[in-house]
Amino acid sequence: MKRILITTVAAIALAGPMVSGVATAQSYGQQSPQGQYDGRRGDDEDGARRDDNARSEDRRGGREQRQDWRDDRREARWDERRHNGYYDNNRWNYGPPPADRYGRPGFALGYQPWARGQRLGYYSDRYSVVNYREHNLRRPSRGYNWVQDDRGDFLLVAIASGVIAQVIIAGMDHGDYRQAWRDDRREARWDNGRHNGYYRNNVWTRGPPPANRRNVVLGYQPWERGQRLGYYNGRYAEVDYRQQRLRQPPRGYHWVRDDRGDYLLAAIAGGLIAEVIFGNNR
Repeated sequence: MKRILITTVAAIALAGPMVSGVATAQSYGQQSPQGQYDGRRGDDEDGARRDDNARSEDRRGGREQRQDWRDDRREARWDERRHNGYYDNNRWNYGPPPADRYGRPGFALGYQPWARGQRLGYYSDRYSVVNYREHNLRRPSRGYNWVQDDRGDFLLVAIASGVIAQVIIAGMDHGDYRQAWRDDRREARWDNGRHNGYYRNNVWTRGPPPANRRNVVLGYQPWERGQRLGYYNGRYAEVDYRQQRLRQPPRGYHWVRDDRGDYLLAAIAGGLIAEVIFGNNR
């Protein structure tokens, strides 16, 4: 009798991990229409989850979400809505990769925002020329055109060479990787180098939060035309437009530089922003 009891207890102990393993597998995978476990789908979901977690870590680590990022999923394939180039042995190339690059060591798809001095390359004839008057842009110099990229930003580009002379942030879609992010850490404290405002009940306010931190989530949002500097009016350093090769500001406006190195053309009196230009320190 004792032998039977010992055998029964051992069988239950062995069955526990097996049931737990099956439950874990089913939580990561999906069932096929025939009711069979589809492990491949589980891998895809797990890869997407890792990708999301990596971006969440980027936000918590303080990386500017307007900057470059890598799509490290092993199964990732070119998607123009998400990527605009690829890394090959840590060397960046704009545009889709050749088919033979996939799976090589050091290869990764990704995204990089445009900066002055870069060349459009693959995108030279893919970005549409825009009418500068309709978008309240300055008149382009001879030999240059304004074009608009897939994310809505405006690029002043040399027609012959494709060299970018100016980048202006347009109205932003908050699903863009370069845009607003929340610092979801419970222990987060205000840091001028990482935050420029806070959410309270999903309402955004620029500047540090009040002493009452209830329902407050710190975060960052890039500047857009039409906003006011508010708390930052007088805190951002004024720059000489000649030294920075910026256009002469209209009367009543001046150029200032924010903590991230971008240039803002703002009204001296009310802080209304008329133009936002990427800086070079990205």
